[in-house]
Amino acid sequence: MLKVLENPITNNFLELKKYVLSNDFTWKYEQSTGVDFYSHTFLQRPEYFGYSKPVCKSIEFNLTVLSEIIDHNKLFANNQYFFLRSNANCVHPDEGSNLFSQSHTDHNFHHYNLLVYLCGDGETIIENETYFPKENDVILFTGKHYMKRPSKGRRIILISTIFDYNKNND
Repeated sequence: MLKVLENPITNNFLELKKYVLSNDFTWKYEQSTGVDFYSHTFLQRPEYFGYSKPVCKSIEFNLTVLSEIIDHNKLFANNQYFFLRSNANCVHPDEGSNLFSQSHTDHNFHHYNLLVYLCGDGETIIENETYFPKENDVILFTGKHYMKRPSKGRRIILISTIFDYNKNND
């Protein structure tokens, strides 16, 4: 399932984007899903501690922006959702053989992935659908997915996973 969302591009969004793309934003080198990349964790995934753990002083600002997008698109009935994890990820081009990440799911239970594309190209492949992003695009999806490295420059996204009470209580 892939749904293209409308990004209201609020002042909060523009301020968060400016911060994430700035030289003041800190990145941590990571190796996962077959690619090298840089990551900045706002909200640590629940698998590590048994609960989602805020690990960045900007967590509330990040989640405010994401909630504005969710609310604007009227995604979850009665706002019955919570964030499981939230990161900014940065990938650089690779002219070698590692053009694609490995196919994966973020959690072993039903969840939604919310991707906000801040800059760069590099498609996202969900199951059998391919999404070619543009700057400021937002998508929501479920299922196995992977990405292609950008053709040039950096590909920077916000990636968050979401638990929907209504979907998981059917």
